[in-house]
Amino acid sequence: MSYVQTVFITAANRGIGLAWATLFAKRGYEVIGTARDIAGATELAQTGAKIIDLDVSNPESIYALADKLKGQKIDLLINNAGVYNDGNLEQITPEEMVRQFKVNCVGPLFVTRTLLPNLALGKNSRVVNITSRMGSIGDNGSGGYYAYRASKAALNAVAISLKHDIPHPVLLLHPGMVKSKMTNYEGDKTPTEAVDCMIKVLDKYEQDPQSLNGKFIHRDGFELEW
Repeated sequence: MSYVQTVFITAANRGIGLAWATLFAKRGYEVIGTARDIAGATELAQTGAKIIDLDVSNPESIYALADKLKGQKIDLLINNAGVYNDGNLEQITPEEMVRQFKVNCVGPLFVTRTLLPNLALGKNSRVVNITSRMGSIGDNGSGGYYAYRASKAALNAVAISLKHDIPHPVLLLHPGMVKSKMTNYEGDKTPTEAVDCMIKVLDKYEQDPQSLNGKFIHRDGFELEW
């Protein structure tokens, strides 16, 4: 009997997350996808995924995963949930900074920590954080986007610490500007098109996880500066 891999995807009910779930379901993976509103996750349900309620901005919701997934192996964790808001210097507020940090950085860290026992049950388990080129300090040539840039830069820093602290390789993956609700449907690729690019990177990651451990990679396969 062949081994069936299990992928866990946060915010899998729409956009890039739904595209990931659809692709992995077609590949024969066992897919576990999260949504804040399970009843509204109809497209995710159509993929055959197991759906779990999760709000990555709520620590108690994250910690509850330990009981919900007790004994469940996870081979691939995709921390996909994220929020984006264009807050320039005049518009940005402390509350918006905190909101985006909770979802974009704190959530992925504690989801990963909570699921370490599940990753330990998987085969060649690996972690993928969906980050952004806007989290690159060296690539910031336009300013603005204070909360998003800072929260994604923090996510990148967290991933490097995880690289040293957990036995599973961690990849930082930039999907590009994707046409989704988060971007008001502005971008150069649909979620499916972006995932079709990123899966090529993930396939390499599966074959040789350590080669991309702690790397910050563009969807087209080249390494990004920090």
